[in-house]
Amino acid sequence: MIRLFLLLFFALAPFGPAWAQRSDECLRPPTQDLADYKEAYVPQEFHWESFNWEIADLLVLAALLAIASLLSLRHFQRRWFTALISIALLYFGILRGGCICPVGATTNFFMGLAAPEMIGKLVAVLFLLPLITAFFFGRVFCSSACPLGAIQHLISRKNGIQLPTWLNKILRLIPIAVLIATAWGALRSGIFLACKLDVYKPIFFTGHAWVGQLADRFGEGSMEPGLLMAGDWISWLILLAVLALGFYIPRPFCRFACPYGVLLGLFSRVGLRKRHIDAASCFKCVQCTKTCPVQAITADKDKRNVKVSDFHCVQCGRCDVTCKADSFQSPSPFPDSRFPSIGKKTSQKR
Repeated sequence: MIRLFLLLFFALAPFGPAWAQRSDECLRPPTQDLADYKEAYVPQEFHWESFNWEIADLLVLAALLAIASLLSLRHFQRRWFTALISIALLYFGILRGGCICPVGATTNFFMGLAAPEMIGKLVAVLFLLPLITAFFFGRVFCSSACPLGAIQHLISRKNGIQLPTWLNKILRLIPIAVLIATAWGALRSGIFLACKLDVYKPIFFTGHAWVGQLADRFGEGSMEPGLLMAGDWISWLILLAVLALGFYIPRPFCRFACPYGVLLGLFSRVGLRKRHIDAASCFKCVQCTKTCPVQAITADKDKRNVKVSDFHCVQCGRCDVTCKADSFQSPSPFPDSRFPSIGKKTSQKR
């Protein structure tokens, strides 16, 4: 269905300008009503965004990542991450209109490499902070602070459809291609290529507009009256199709489109704190492989070797709910240190 909508979109899009050019409506002289309106029009003052909002973004992101890192180390269950990701959706998704966006942040960073004056220092910090956190604690950003991941986390059902291994491996190559294309577009011409793939923008932009209208009721504002809806009907149809897909196949955008996820996976893969399965306590029921939303947990044909991919694991906590033997651990990278057992799951399920 998504392919059909995309084909229709790209097939009909070139004809839009042609229809507009052939229209005779644009050649009409201005009416008296229009002339009177232009004569009496008083420009509105649009309030510029305060720098304090960027500081607030940084503080909220740091707080969410810090809490999620602690929860991940202690292997708290999924409901705790659901609470964090809900806060992220309300703040970054609705209040801030989809910022921070992992897709847009990737483009901004590469644009900054070519022209550092085009982005601020805080933009670079917002881009690097989740990557640094991934190096120490894994991809907790995906399940605690990403507004795109929040929608996918909340809408997916408990036991989603598991894709065939061969198909899953092929689809995982798409984000790498998107990352390369994003870097090329940003460095060559400053194009936000990957942002066009963000199908969740209508939700964020519409919610942000509604928040602005609500704020106008309590003071002077500049939002238009009436019901505002961001995006055209095609973007909303594509959004609904992706939401339906995400209900059955968990986190489709994270797994098969997000370029920032590739960078997070790389930092997590070479990071210090790796989640693995204790072979001594695991009795090879392989139920965790069926509940992992990103299929980061795999088992061989004989079910003798069950392992977690640090590159793909988003630290969502579902495996901790499923595992009855408490076999998932995140041991210290320095076993001879003063706190050798920090991160190891020794307490009962919470």
